[in-house]
Amino acid sequence: MPSPTGPSLPSSHAADIEVDIEVDIDVCGSVPSGLSGRLLGIGRDAFVYSVAFGAGRTVSYRGGRVRTDAVVHHVVPFDGALLAFGDDSPAYELTADLDTLHRVDLAGQGRALAPFPKHDSTTGELHLVALAADGTQEHVIVSAGALTRRSRSIIHLPGRITDLMLTRDRVVFIADGFVGVATRDGEARTTWIPTGGSAPHPVHAHDAGDTVVLLVLVPSLERWTLCVGVGTVERVVLDLTPRRFAHCGSDVGGAPRLLWTSGGETVSQHDLATSRHVHRSLRPHVPGDFVFVPDAARAGEGDDGWLVGFVHDTSDATTELRVFDAADIARPAIATAHIPRRLPSDLRCTWIPFIQRAPTQQ
Repeated sequence: MPSPTGPSLPSSHAADIEVDIEVDIDVCGSVPSGLSGRLLGIGRDAFVYSVAFGAGRTVSYRGGRVRTDAVVHHVVPFDGALLAFGDDSPAYELTADLDTLHRVDLAGQGRALAPFPKHDSTTGELHLVALAADGTQEHVIVSAGALTRRSRSIIHLPGRITDLMLTRDRVVFIADGFVGVATRDGEARTTWIPTGGSAPHPVHAHDAGDTVVLLVLVPSLERWTLCVGVGTVERVVLDLTPRRFAHCGSDVGGAPRLLWTSGGETVSQHDLATSRHVHRSLRPHVPGDFVFVPDAARAGEGDDGWLVGFVHDTSDATTELRVFDAADIARPAIATAHIPRRLPSDLRCTWIPFIQRAPTQQ
């Protein structure tokens, strides 16, 4: 197993420190030349773990604690900035070295936010759910560049909204036992549809005529067809295998053909058009959150890219980074690198292409 080059890290767990020094790490295999960016993982310890793929196919590791007033759940790139989101707290901007800069008042009036905003790559806008002064929640849309915002109340709330998804024409709000569907044209009306049970983990949403199709983990992979006109949901199980994480290649738009998930001891590819599933065993390792990174140099069926994520060996408490060809996950990993620190297995990961930008103003 390759060892890190440069300075070694302390053996204590990351929860006991504030910042990890940056360390170059050796790679078995070959890092694709088109893989340029950072894989960020954030855990319940509010520590951000970063693996950077730089020019010349170099790979380095760095970590840093997010200093906020809340437990951080998600890190989102927006308008060139790196923003951290937690439960019912403002956003915080991080530097490229993962230091915490300051709060960012995205919703105005210092309002707290739900932890999982969504970025619309088509418009450049960031969609948020903010807590209003009277305890209700509002849908806030922040534009890129000028950082102007517009908001609307979410009426007849059946419970606290924890997440949202975007289609071309609609926004879908996720709450315990309900999903809400509203148009994106500024109307305040939201149709709430009972689903029963706790809030699912939403993966993708798209319009299908008068309905909205929502792909979710519950923890099996399901397709929910939201019949907005009659207020009902049709649920179809796509794969009974329990899953912890899921990503697809498409953003806001039409129905995706391919979806990648991980859970248990497997990483899986799901062809939603043919109902074919490929489960790749990583035993005795346990996979974390694998993200899909498209390859801009290739164009094809939606699987032209890589799966990048962490795997954990529970027997000796070590962590590896692995890169798979997303089109054929049954093949051996293209690249493998040993992380010089044990990472938590529940990290929620985000891929961030390299973009240079000055920090935002407070």
